[in-house]
Amino acid sequence: MIRRVYLAVEFTVLFIFLPSLYIRLRPIFHPILAIWCLAGVCAWFLKLDGYFTRYRLWGERPAGKQILFVIGRFALIAVTLGLLTFWFEYGRFLTFPRTRPVLWLIFILLYPILSAIPQGIVYRAFIFYRYGDLFGEGWAMIAASAVVFCYAHTFLLNFAAMLLTLGGGILFAHTYLKSRSLWLSSIEHALYGDFIFTIGLGYFMYSGAVR
Repeated sequence: MIRRVYLAVEFTVLFIFLPSLYIRLRPIFHPILAIWCLAGVCAWFLKLDGYFTRYRLWGERPAGKQILFVIGRFALIAVTLGLLTFWFEYGRFLTFPRTRPVLWLIFILLYPILSAIPQGIVYRAFIFYRYGDLFGEGWAMIAASAVVFCYAHTFLLNFAAMLLTLGGGILFAHTYLKSRSLWLSSIEHALYGDFIFTIGLGYFMYSGAVR
């Protein structure tokens, strides 16, 4: 019981208090720096628990059917998002690759490393390992991971970003739960992130961060 209370307090501090504080500190700390700092804290906790080995962190190589499922789901959602963006945000559709192709290519290559991987460490590997006693090993854990993943993006200050990150958080947590592969869930995260910025929805995912 004492451990559960401690974990609940720790979870609240790390995933509610700190993101709330960051809303005020965002002019000082870039989001990439902030997420890597948090990833470092989470990695330190995992190391103290003896969990931070390369095999246990990244997990087993995902099965072929898991990879195909992730790709198929991405294709379906990507087509849907692409059509909706073309219809409702035509002025922003594919603006990034059309107007700044070199910067777009650099972003596509760096996003998985600078953003998807540290977020995977924090919101999948760490949360699933650390807070199993609080949320179990099912949809409650997926919901907890997705909600705090979404809440971490409140500094963007727009509803579209909240909707996108909540949906993405559910998908990535579901993939991690089924595969126990941080590699696969991070690749999936990178696919969606790169795609969203490519089609023009990146405006909602970054505009709040540069105000």
